[in-house]
Amino acid sequence: MYKRIIYENWHAIIPLLAFATTGVVFAVMTIRGMLLRKEKSEHMSHLPLDD
Repeated sequence: MYKRIIYENWHAIIPLLAFATTGVVFAVMTIRGMLLRKEKSEHMSHLPLDD
C-alpha cells in the first residue's frame, strides 16, 4: 500500500543546477551594477521622475 520514494544519485543534480543558475544570474547582475558608469546611473535614477 505504501511505497517509499527512492531517489537516484542523478536527482541531486537538479537542485544544484537551480542553485548554480540563481547564483550566476545574481553575480552577473551585481557585477553589471558595480561596473555601471556614474553618468548612466544618475540618468537612470532620475527616470521615474521625468513624467
